[in-house]
Amino acid sequence: MTEEIKHALLRVVPFLIIPLVMGIAIRRKRFTAQDMGIASPISYQKFFLWWGLFLLFTILTEVALFRLGVLEVSPWNHGLPSSVIRLLGIIVLAPVAEELLFRGLFLHKLIQWKLNKHWAVLIQALVFVLLHSFTYQNTLSSNIGIAQGFIDACIYAYARLNTKSIYTSMAMHSTGNFIAVLEQFIL
Repeated sequence: MTEEIKHALLRVVPFLIIPLVMGIAIRRKRFTAQDMGIASPISYQKFFLWWGLFLLFTILTEVALFRLGVLEVSPWNHGLPSSVIRLLGIIVLAPVAEELLFRGLFLHKLIQWKLNKHWAVLIQALVFVLLHSFTYQNTLSSNIGIAQGFIDACIYAYARLNTKSIYTSMAMHSTGNFIAVLEQFIL
């Protein structure tokens, strides 16, 4: 196994562990699947509306940042086996794990503690961004990335609450990550 594959696996494994641990916690009745929003959306029309508007918002944002010359994208430069692992992690596993953790468990607990839903959305988004900003570099691009992450986390949370389904925010998160990866291949 090459170093590149080991590094890719190390980045992906935590996203396998989170759903596993949450599944065990649900089986042990620490919380329920309904608490997490693990259910079909109350309306597929709402699901597709949230997803479609998010897709449009993301594309327009990325195009605007590109035209303003502030979109910094590193080219994709990984071998095929490592790329497959990384793409699976970025587009599928990370959105599933992060949505279960942030818009499932954490958001539910904040609301359960009688926090106003808007404050709960803001707090979970802030924690989401703080955990994603470990590579903060105090550059315009880094600051834009933090703002985008915060806005995305708020949108994911409102979509999850509005459709009563974690699958909505998972689809949106996966789409956002797909677009970010796609930029590395085409820009």
